[in-house]
Amino acid sequence: MEKIKLTLGEVARISLNRPEKKNALDIQLLTELKEAVDAVKESDARMLVLSGEGDTFCAGLDRDLLLNLVNMDIEEFSKSIDFVQELIYDLRTLEIPVIAAVQRYAIGGGLQIALTADIRIATPGTIFYLRELEFGIIPDMGALHILPRLVGDGVARDMVFTRRKITAEEAKIMGLVNEIYEDLERGIEEYSKKLLSVPPYTLTESKRLIELSWNANLKDSLRDTKEAQLRCIREAMKLFKR
Repeated sequence: MEKIKLTLGEVARISLNRPEKKNALDIQLLTELKEAVDAVKESDARMLVLSGEGDTFCAGLDRDLLLNLVNMDIEEFSKSIDFVQELIYDLRTLEIPVIAAVQRYAIGGGLQIALTADIRIATPGTIFYLRELEFGIIPDMGALHILPRLVGDGVARDMVFTRRKITAEEAKIMGLVNEIYEDLERGIEEYSKKLLSVPPYTLTESKRLIELSWNANLKDSLRDTKEAQLRCIREAMKLFKR
């Protein structure tokens, strides 16, 4: 892989690797990102870290890619959207916890990739914003679904409609960012330790149930939680008997 760095292990890491272009998204990078996510899914990783090489997490769509999209016919454009949305779905539905480690800028598609994570950590002053409407298009990589659940309906509409720029400090208050670290690598290490300190099946079950709860009533959610708890108890008993 040329535009993605992939490290597999207990803590898998996928890093966008176009620092000279502020990790702007082009076809090759997105294709390699999909391949990297597939590799993580097939691995024994207990968690995944999403990051960006250089001084910027991701500046959004590469300008050349944007121009190419404008020149596509509708059928070709539709297939491009399908490909990117499949990538977003795969990231968002990974069974393991995902941390997005964000520095300086997460713009447009870059922010939408960060939104697929369960946890977002950032450096002070990092800027988050969606600028798609400037180009006569809308965010189509999950932001319109995920963002309102994180920051609330009104703030999400404001961010989308007005392209409002949110700092890491504001984002933490809103719930878009979980922690702010001067040293992002230290933050990754600290947060990884927290997630690795509990049995992996407890994180998998909790993540799945939180996601299901958005479309379930309380009674169904409690039933699903009971079934998951019984599975956890069986695994816990195995641990205690060792």
